[in-house]
Amino acid sequence: MSQRIACAHAPQLGLQAVLRRDPELWQARNAPAVLASSKTDRARVVHLTTAARRMGIRPGLTVAQARSLASTQGEALRVLVQAEADTNAAQAALQDLGLAFAPRIDTEAERVFFEVGDLGALYPNESAIMEAISRRALQLGLAVRIGLASHKGLARLATRAGPRTSLSATQNVAASQLAGLSIHVLLQLSGELDEAFVERLSRWGIRTLGQLARLPEAEVSLRLGPAGTTAHRLASGNGEEPFMPRPPADAIVEATELDYAIETLEQLAFVLSGLIDSAIARLSCRGLAYDSLTLRLSRDPRGFDVREVPLGAPCRQTSTLLELLRLDLARRPPDAGVTGAELLMLPARVRPAQLDFLRPPGPAPERMAATLAKLQALVGVENVGAPAAPDDHREEQIAVVPWKNAVQAGPPPASPDAATLPGSIRRYRPPQPLEVLMGQGGPTALRGERLVARVMVASGPFRASGAWWQDEAYHRDYWDVHASDGAIYRLHQNRQNGEWFLDGYYD
Repeated sequence: MSQRIACAHAPQLGLQAVLRRDPELWQARNAPAVLASSKTDRARVVHLTTAARRMGIRPGLTVAQARSLASTQGEALRVLVQAEADTNAAQAALQDLGLAFAPRIDTEAERVFFEVGDLGALYPNESAIMEAISRRALQLGLAVRIGLASHKGLARLATRAGPRTSLSATQNVAASQLAGLSIHVLLQLSGELDEAFVERLSRWGIRTLGQLARLPEAEVSLRLGPAGTTAHRLASGNGEEPFMPRPPADAIVEATELDYAIETLEQLAFVLSGLIDSAIARLSCRGLAYDSLTLRLSRDPRGFDVREVPLGAPCRQTSTLLELLRLDLARRPPDAGVTGAELLMLPARVRPAQLDFLRPPGPAPERMAATLAKLQALVGVENVGAPAAPDDHREEQIAVVPWKNAVQAGPPPASPDAATLPGSIRRYRPPQPLEVLMGQGGPTALRGERLVARVMVASGPFRASGAWWQDEAYHRDYWDVHASDGAIYRLHQNRQNGEWFLDGYYD
């Protein structure tokens, strides 16, 4: 199967980064809006929407000039502020778009490249592949132009040719598809192909890529240097730029910077909800869930408030994570106003579950993880997990290990045949205080809060001691007694103070 490289280009990524941060702004992306470094009148316009471009606004104008042009046409212009945190998050989301279709990607500032030649079994044609990429990008809050070609350079050029362009794998056919395009599509493809280069071609009478391809490559290279060689090869359908993929980043980071400090929990929860939605949308591209969470809040006027939110198992539910954050913030509110938030998630795979045809269906692993997370928020992380037997001779000792550790350890060993087991004990937790009358052969009578009986048969003592190097040292004698009420009880005496306790009874 021939190699097919897809290029997803997010034009004006800085503007899209601000729009994807706020759902209301995303819905109003068709309204007149500009992106600047600040809201001051002297700040320069960096990016702008199509509606603002129709009003005559161009990049490089000041905010005051842009507002003047909008007011002359009776329109209200929205000025957005560029934030580094938003741009970084949008670039990371663009990378996750590629990871939704391929395990390795190659990236640039506003583009991501990935191999799609092996997706023929999932999609009927390349148009369906580009449609799927576009839908996934919208879920991430990005609008992209998509190009498919046999080489990375041609795929980049295809994004300049149209919103969705697929170039043939045959060089001559690809050149014929590009022949009618203006040479201005070469702009922004690399640092060498700039406006001065295109202007020089225009002075030669070269208007289209087809005219450029018909020129001798050696002569173009001689007069225009490496830039001419690159442009001629692209126009000829020969993009030999190497595709150098790399593995994805381990962590998912979503951050935002606020225009003013917020003081209330409800306002902060609203901001965190948008960050969580964006992060989980990116995780779904990889087919993963969040396993651990770190929240860093920027305090006003300086400093950070960093907190860890432990999770019982990988999960994908926004409501569960938001509830955990709200409870943590309610227990320990920030001691100052919040001017920014950064969410860092470490991904993990959800444990697969093979259901049994002969048994009722059990809970899905994701629902189990959500339930564990809610229980942790209610009773504390240390009180939720899986039971485990500690390395201790005291029979009543039991420990709780994190659920993730229990899952990684695998299923418990198979139980022996019930016919070979002795009677099981029903244990009192904690053990009940007891008064015991001793004879020559052991206990002869018992009296407790709910028990008064004579001892018919006594077996023991079974001595156990340990932990002498700790403050919790113990020294006990255990007895099994058959009482006059027909039950068999387990008792123990603390040899250090002589007190007796009723541990439980046998079935």
